[in-house]
Amino acid sequence: MTISSAEEEYVAGTSAACQAVWMRRILKDLMHNQEKATTIYCDNKSTIALSKNHVFHKKTKHIDTRYHFIRELVNNGELILQHCRSNEQLADIFTKALAQDQFESLREALGIVNINVISSRN
Repeated sequence: MTISSAEEEYVAGTSAACQAVWMRRILKDLMHNQEKATTIYCDNKSTIALSKNHVFHKKTKHIDTRYHFIRELVNNGELILQHCRSNEQLADIFTKALAQDQFESLREALGIVNINVISSRN
């Protein structure tokens, strides 16, 4: 359980980071080393700051230590947390109720076409 949106994003970022490490190891086993750091896009600037900050603050001391794994990855250069504006967050199409224009924009960014438009052209 988390008490802030920044903490929630931090926990989610750590989960994504664990998946990225797992995927990197799978690729390495398949003889395809990933030379560059993995980039994870995040729309919460506080989460990005938490991942880079080495000092524990009063606001973060209650976060379970297992979630600070993301800091290690960022410090080791294996992971980059990059800011992404909320309206550009592609995953939102799968997780949130969106206004029609934002839904259509994200759908287009994913390369998904509207079947109704295709069938009306025929």
